[in-house]
Amino acid sequence: MRKAPKPGLVIMIVVIVIVLIIAATGFYRVGQGEQALVITFGRVTDQNGPGLYWHVPFIQQIISESVTTIHTVEYGFRTTKSGSAGRAAQYSDETDESVMLTNDKSIVSIEAIYQYTIRDVKQYYFDIDDPEGTLQIAFEAVIRRNVQNRPLDDALLNKEEIELQVLPDFQALIDTYDMGVKINDVRIQNISVPKEVSAAYEDVNNAKNEKTKRLDEAERYENEILPDARSTAYETIKQAEAYKAELIAKANADTAVFNAVLAEYQLAPDVTRKRLLIETLENILSNSSRIIVADSTSDVIKILDLDETGTDTVSSVSAVEGGGH
Repeated sequence: MRKAPKPGLVIMIVVIVIVLIIAATGFYRVGQGEQALVITFGRVTDQNGPGLYWHVPFIQQIISESVTTIHTVEYGFRTTKSGSAGRAAQYSDETDESVMLTNDKSIVSIEAIYQYTIRDVKQYYFDIDDPEGTLQIAFEAVIRRNVQNRPLDDALLNKEEIELQVLPDFQALIDTYDMGVKINDVRIQNISVPKEVSAAYEDVNNAKNEKTKRLDEAERYENEILPDARSTAYETIKQAEAYKAELIAKANADTAVFNAVLAEYQLAPDVTRKRLLIETLENILSNSSRIIVADSTSDVIKILDLDETGTDTVSSVSAVEGGGH
């Protein structure tokens, strides 16, 4: 007859089996590019990189996260259905996120994505509440600030410049939160005027184009008119300067002559008066072809005809007072 095992031995065997099971299930592996946190009663008690480790089952919890995986987050839109070879992806707008103002009070709608990797699992999961929501709020703050510093046309035409400025500002803001995240990339998918105001924007744009056209026409007209006007003005100024110089020279000469005559007059008044009289008569009579000489002591009027050869012909005419005889 076979003896039944002792109860104490059975209990010991069961305990050993349980211990072996617990020991076997306590091993865990951390893959390449991952970090693992050991959580004991809700607190992080260890942090391990790639390798094989052991923890106490049911007491300790393992959180493992990739530090190389790139996470992509959409802003201003959401992908509702992924695309395939025969079907295009479908999207929905998130107007609460996408609509924002420029610095000239214009409205634009932005669709963007940003990509990040987790570089410190402990900071990401335990040092900040809602890390994904925090990232979204931080990105929104940075991109809104950038767009609000630009006029409408600048925002619409310079997506690449906005991306280059937002990326370092986004990373700098995230670093102040100590949330263990590296921002890898920022991409502006689209910047546009919302369809609700697109008609008004087109009117404004057409007005700006018309203004530019008119300014170009005015500039061309200015370029045509100004050279002629400058040439005419230059010529007029030169003529005026020449006329001024001529008048000044003539006035100086007349003044010099007058001063010379005055000096002679002061020395010999009678002689000077007679000479001036003679010179004046010479100037007057030199341009006359006929000279009439009247003598108050005689009734005869003498007429002197001067021909071109310089010969003189004198004729006399009697003047009879009271009708003649």
